[in-house]
Amino acid sequence: MVGVNKTVFIIVDGMADLPIKELGNKTPLDYAIKNNLHKFLRHSELAYPTVLGKMAPQSDAGVMADLGYDPIKYSTGRGWFECLGLGMKPETGQLSIRINFGSVYNGMLKDVRVYMQEDELEELSNEINDRVKISADFDFKAGVGYRAGLVLRNGGGRFSHFVSNNEPGYTAKFFGNKIKLSFATEINNRRIQKIKAIRNEAAYTAEVLNDFILKASKVIKSSKVYNERVKKRLPVPNYLFLRDAADSDPGLEDINRKYGRKWVTVAGMPLEKGIALSAGMSVLNVNENKNIKEDFEEKIKKITYAISKFDAVYVHIKQTDSLSHLGKFIDKYAVIEAMDKIIISGLSRVMDPNKDTLVLTCDHATSSKLKRHINSNIPVMIANDRFRSHTSFDESSCRTDGNKSIKKAVDIMPFVMKL
Repeated sequence: MVGVNKTVFIIVDGMADLPIKELGNKTPLDYAIKNNLHKFLRHSELAYPTVLGKMAPQSDAGVMADLGYDPIKYSTGRGWFECLGLGMKPETGQLSIRINFGSVYNGMLKDVRVYMQEDELEELSNEINDRVKISADFDFKAGVGYRAGLVLRNGGGRFSHFVSNNEPGYTAKFFGNKIKLSFATEINNRRIQKIKAIRNEAAYTAEVLNDFILKASKVIKSSKVYNERVKKRLPVPNYLFLRDAADSDPGLEDINRKYGRKWVTVAGMPLEKGIALSAGMSVLNVNENKNIKEDFEEKIKKITYAISKFDAVYVHIKQTDSLSHLGKFIDKYAVIEAMDKIIISGLSRVMDPNKDTLVLTCDHATSSKLKRHINSNIPVMIANDRFRSHTSFDESSCRTDGNKSIKKAVDIMPFVMKL
């Protein structure tokens, strides 16, 4: 046993889902065997809150809400967190953007995600930095899988986040002069669109971004990575999809001061690290290992260390969302089972059931059949000695037996921090 009044807050990306016929009309969370979780369910509270009302949220909005930060109050665009988590150090007045390496054919969307190896991403990133010339100084940095970040530093005009996304399936919405969020939508039009200025002040920004996309795409198609993948008959990137440009610091309140506890995150994805850094958390970096067993074993080691040194630990698990986008619902429930066997089992050995609190939830629901984020409530389990017993943790049980006072995701953290 370690410490006193420790909190472990696990957000499993896109864990919630819709019932699937092949799983006996159960969701992957319901279908998965979770024997170790039952040790925590013996004293637990359930909840089934909304995230962003009627809109299907991205991970940035979902994670912010889960951690107690209302996205409608704080979000200036996901690009800020993405680039901060990549170590790019964006500043207010600059433009930070999330990038996908994707592919198009005859002006039509072929794939918004072309997964590559780390060395391929790095090589393409270096070529874009070296060979692309536009009217602004910029930094381009490879992320994980198919992701990257772009920061426009200086240019011939003022940068503005009032620009559209060119990635189909994510629609930017603005709330006043500062707040910006993108929401997941069905892809109805697969024709590639240019980035547009939503306000006149963003005309220069849209011009620079469209110029960057055109020139970067030419560099990609002349690269060694592109030609090698063509020879190997692998999916090839030939286009960049940009979304969620941000031009200012969201100004998240320091979570350590807010709750009087010392927080740390165990995360490998840039977005989640960026949100944690913005909130004032320390970061214990982990690599996103494709081998699930090795990935979870590394995470539980880092979590165990974090519990011994900090008061509260935010843990992010990515794989469930990625598998949902690929339609792999069998692999999705297998990941949930592996999490139970390795991470939840490990926590049962180091957390004191009489003092500590475990929170298990997700940032949003991702449908494995639709292969996209959906507007749905999220399941929440809060394990603490003061609560009664529950026998199951899934969407249905949380909907039926959930604490009605936790109506929104932003209500979770204040409730937990009072325990």
